[in-house]
Amino acid sequence: MRKSESSTSTRTFVRGRACALSAGLLAALAVCLLPAAAQTPSFSVQATQFNPNAILPGGTTSSNVSVNSDAGFTGTVTLACQVAPQQTAPATTPACEVSQSVVTPPGGASATITTNGNASTIAYTVTITGTDGSGNTATQNLSLSVIPVTPSFNITVAKAVSPSSVTAGNGAQGTININPVYGYISPSGGITLSCASITPLVTIPPVCSFDPPAVNIGGPITSLSTLTISTYGPVITGSLARPRWMYALWLPLPMLALAGLGAATGGKGSRKAWGLLALFIVSGSFLLVPACGNTNTTKTTPNGITPANTYTLTIQGVDANGVTSTNTGTTSSSPTVTLAVTAPQ
Repeated sequence: MRKSESSTSTRTFVRGRACALSAGLLAALAVCLLPAAAQTPSFSVQATQFNPNAILPGGTTSSNVSVNSDAGFTGTVTLACQVAPQQTAPATTPACEVSQSVVTPPGGASATITTNGNASTIAYTVTITGTDGSGNTATQNLSLSVIPVTPSFNITVAKAVSPSSVTAGNGAQGTININPVYGYISPSGGITLSCASITPLVTIPPVCSFDPPAVNIGGPITSLSTLTISTYGPVITGSLARPRWMYALWLPLPMLALAGLGAATGGKGSRKAWGLLALFIVSGSFLLVPACGNTNTTKTTPNGITPANTYTLTIQGVDANGVTSTNTGTTSSSPTVTLAVTAPQ
């Protein structure tokens, strides 16, 4: 009985071992065969984080996208870019475009996000997808935020100041444009324009004026205003005397009449003498012309004279609520114009 049990136990053990060996062979075969199926040529898509990853409405940002081949992939990859809000879908979603839609690995492209002034200020998920000719895909998700802004307005120079150089006492004109930003609407009373600063500092600087001095804008509506820059110089206070050179031409008439009478009554020799005398009288009358004219003027400088210099004037607007113009997205916070002033003669 023990022998039988032992034999049964051995047979069971042997069978169990045989089964284990069979499973091991199958696993080994699977390991050998699976790589051939799993290592199908493929590709990968990698993208850098957007720089900057937080933008204002109307701003832009971009990411560098790299496409690489795995296991000998030799096909092409089509790139696409989609933007989805992470919260309730806004009225306007930023747009995403890739610089090159079809890429052969290893290769790359750039993904650019553009927004307009109505873009919702929330967080977004940007999905960059690559698809090969067989329909296989690879994706990468990036984050992007559109940050809140306050509606405002900016000022730009529509027409440069002309002339660019004047003599003290004269002026120049230019045109400026007042533009709403992020849906700004001017309040009642509009936007008052002024020259916030004039450099260099002098005792009698140029003076700014605007026509109209206050404007109203809102939504897509912009407005123009004419900028006039005036300078101080000499002022003519005495009247200009009327030239009296015509009177000088009347002075020789009596003498010419006498010479003509003498020539008519005299002989041939006397006529020649009277003719020379008449020529002398006419010539002398022209010498008297400068003495009969008066071109002297009287000038004064009641307000002083603007010193000769090149002046930089900063233009600014302030609305009835105290909001000041800001040139977001431009090279300076407020536009400037320049005017060269020369000394009067």
